[in-house]
Amino acid sequence: MEQAVKDIKNLFIEATQASEFDLVLTLINYRGISSANLNSNLHEWFDAIEFYRGLYNELDGKEKARIGVLLYSTFFENSDFYNIIGNLCRIRLGFKGFSYLFWKTKKYERLLGIGEKQDFLQELLVDAEKSGLVEFYEKNHFKEIRNTFFHSAYSIDEEHYVMHDSEAINLDGVLIRSFDLEEFFYPKVELVIDVFETFKDAYWHHFNSYTKDKKVQGTFPNPCEVTILGSEEGLKGFRIKDAVQFYGKWHDSGIWFDEQYGFWAGHNINMYFDRIEDIEIDEQLQRFENKEDITKNNTEFFNLVDKVKERNDPNELVRATQLLLKFGDVRKTKMDSEENPYKKKSFPKIILPYYRKALEIGEPYFKNVAEFKKSIAILEEALDTE
Repeated sequence: MEQAVKDIKNLFIEATQASEFDLVLTLINYRGISSANLNSNLHEWFDAIEFYRGLYNELDGKEKARIGVLLYSTFFENSDFYNIIGNLCRIRLGFKGFSYLFWKTKKYERLLGIGEKQDFLQELLVDAEKSGLVEFYEKNHFKEIRNTFFHSAYSIDEEHYVMHDSEAINLDGVLIRSFDLEEFFYPKVELVIDVFETFKDAYWHHFNSYTKDKKVQGTFPNPCEVTILGSEEGLKGFRIKDAVQFYGKWHDSGIWFDEQYGFWAGHNINMYFDRIEDIEIDEQLQRFENKEDITKNNTEFFNLVDKVKERNDPNELVRATQLLLKFGDVRKTKMDSEENPYKKKSFPKIILPYYRKALEIGEPYFKNVAEFKKSIAILEEALDTE
């Protein structure tokens, strides 16, 4: 998994090269006024994993196993890790990052679950050409381990971890409900530690690299010159000179750390969530419009379609419908050219979610909806006879 470690380092570097200002926004991860350590759960996650790692290295037997599973599970649960990695991918691809990257719907009433976040992240990692991180997740994360540990549905002897009241782990088609700690699990914990340490070190390296003020170009939301604020303690925020006018007088805007009161605060800025979402949805649609196909996981795409449906904006609905048809047609073409009859039978269930959703959100925009419904009916009939 050496490539996963390289991928994390490169993501920070490539995001800096693409838009240093957007990297700074991601490092600050501002959501509202807060103290230095309470702006997000990232700092506690850093400290907790380090604490667990110390215990893991000191203990043996069952105690080592328990702390190992705690460390493993805690690593994969952290929201800000996914948020930062996802935003670095977006910045590297030429888009902006968002503090609320993993909300399920536009109403912001529910975050995506951990499994959904990982699925969401997979396609972003593929687009950003970070195959090492994709492989890291595919070979090292098993939700069944995390779930059984946090639900106290496991037992341990000196050598094995046994899962109770849980789905089995699928290892290349082999289902297992217990595993050897030394041979199977501990190597995965060590890899998790390596990835964690690399991410933490890269985050602090870039955060602490701002030892003095630096001027860069950015968009907030319009193009502007931005002064990144640096200090002996590293990044202290950013300032945009004479950005807003009140009662005939110009004022600076930005986000910076208030040394007197000890908290991060936004100054003369408005966070209009409707406007933020407009930008996010438009950029996500652009990204998929530039893709020939979804190659790894469609969770992020269908989450986007659900948001578009809720927003009910005609332009967005047309664009999302066209994307659904494009990706559905890619799969339909593959089915038509497939010569193996057994593989051919598996395609309708892959194609239909795209076509059905296109009809659901975009029926008014079809030129020949009757013909399209006929195509869906043919696929459904093939699915029924599988």
